[in-house]
Amino acid sequence: MSYDDFHSGRTIKATRKPHTCEQCGRKIEAEMPAYYAAGKYDGHFYTQHEHVECRAAGMAYAETTDLWGEEFTWFQHADHDMRADFGPWLLEHHPIVAERLNIEPD
Repeated sequence: MSYDDFHSGRTIKATRKPHTCEQCGRKIEAEMPAYYAAGKYDGHFYTQHEHVECRAAGMAYAETTDLWGEEFTWFQHADHDMRADFGPWLLEHHPIVAERLNIEPD
C-alpha cells in the first residue's frame, strides 16, 4: 500500500440500477440497502458494492482470521480449499451469505 492510498465507504440505498456484490457475486437489486466504497489501492482506483450482510460477514471473517489487505478473503473468488475453511463458519454465523454462495452443510 502506498502513501496516497485511500478508502471511503458508506451504506446507501442502491436506487438507480442493480449492482453486483463483490462478496457473493449476486445482484443487489435497486432500492435495496448496500455498502458502497471507492478508493485507491496500490495505484489503482476502484469502486465496489456489497450486500450489507455480505459486508458484515467479510469484515467479521477478517477479524476472526486476521486476514487483511492482500490476504482479505473475497468469498466469491475463493478456491475449493478456502471455501472448505470459511463455509462452516458462514453457515454458523452468517447463514444468509452462505445461502447466497450455495454453501450447504456437509
